[in-house]
Amino acid sequence: MPTDREKIEQWSFGYHLLKSYHDFCFKIYFKTTIIGQDKVPFDKSLIFAANHQNSLIDALAILVSRRCQPVFLARADVFKTPMLTKILTFLKILPVYRIRDGYQNLSLNDDVFRKTLDVLKNHNGIGILPEGSHFGQRRLRPLKKGIARIAFQAEDACNNELKIHIIPVGLSYSNYVNLRSKLLVRFGEAIDVSKHLELYRQNPALAYNALIEELEAGIKKEMIQIDDEANYEEYENLREIFTPAYLEEKQLSKHQNTGFDVDKRMIAAVDKMKIDQPSSFQTLMDDVKTHSGLAKEVGLTFKSIQTSSLKLWGLLIKLPLLLITLPLFIWGYINNIIPVAGAFLISKKVKDVQFISSIRFVVAMFLFPIAYIIQLSLFWAISGNGIYTLYYFVSLIIGAVIAYNWRRFYYTTVLDLKILRFRITKPVIAEKLKGTQSSICSRVEGLIE
Repeated sequence: MPTDREKIEQWSFGYHLLKSYHDFCFKIYFKTTIIGQDKVPFDKSLIFAANHQNSLIDALAILVSRRCQPVFLARADVFKTPMLTKILTFLKILPVYRIRDGYQNLSLNDDVFRKTLDVLKNHNGIGILPEGSHFGQRRLRPLKKGIARIAFQAEDACNNELKIHIIPVGLSYSNYVNLRSKLLVRFGEAIDVSKHLELYRQNPALAYNALIEELEAGIKKEMIQIDDEANYEEYENLREIFTPAYLEEKQLSKHQNTGFDVDKRMIAAVDKMKIDQPSSFQTLMDDVKTHSGLAKEVGLTFKSIQTSSLKLWGLLIKLPLLLITLPLFIWGYINNIIPVAGAFLISKKVKDVQFISSIRFVVAMFLFPIAYIIQLSLFWAISGNGIYTLYYFVSLIIGAVIAYNWRRFYYTTVLDLKILRFRITKPVIAEKLKGTQSSICSRVEGLIE
């Protein structure tokens, strides 16, 4: 066991600086909303357990939600080299060895377990993604029992003095990849491990099952759970069709948590419909599938289909505005192209979609300051003026914001043109799409009220 791992539970100033920078960057990449922190008993020894849909980002989402320095457990196979081991240890990550890592290495878990005890005693908190691997659908898969073993063994070893609580965490992404996508982090009711401790001492297997069952229920409550694998895409499309329209019709808050509640109610109502009215359920699924297929074929989003009006004068303002502000976009884009293009190109080599945002975020987080330091140094060397260099630095940040928003504005304008053209050239299909979408919303609304 490397000596620096012996201090992994202790507060680290270097880690604090990196975490502060990470938290700032993370909330730029994702529009992050955190719910339920007031329910977390931070005076206890805590294990945070979240659903695992988006690779490394899931762990970072837990990290950004906490002010202290939690320690995460990860598969031992990522600790491939001494250098990587040092980096991961600095990042407060401990390895967990499995049989596939070699039977002879299983004994190393004894040292890891000893350090988890130190972490729990120090009230730092441990982060675990108990599904074991990521999966890009809104569905919790069966949890591995490792989290239960760690919790029970630690509590038993300390004679129930740690008062370990497991916190179910639900992560809900509006999009797994795109910059400025929405992320909702929900902390659930704490699960007191000690209430199962006597059962563990009598029958560990039964205790594992009881704790895992309670944890699964806790996580599912805090995330979007779509159990129907056969109609998964239809449920997803229903979320995009129904929830925004319902929020607007009922004049409800556009807060992420409000949309989450509507999604949960809608899914529960449609699930009930599947049992009580199977023929009506199948008709609804068929209509959603047909409607989404036609929308995709003509290249329209569900939101654009439901747009009630699209005025020509609005486009007449948008188009010149894009042209006038184009130089600002070019300035911002050129001066930020190194970190942006670097993150994008590296992520293009990744085949697993769930790794893309992790690659882009981490690469950009380090490339931006490096690129800015190089550019500012060159500017200062050429200009010889510190004030102008400061102005240039400010322009880099403002330019990045302008370039991002100009690009978004450009794509929304192009979509508006596409919608207008579609409504003019194919009014019958446009009205059919709008009517079908309204019909779907009406039927679902009838189920939840």
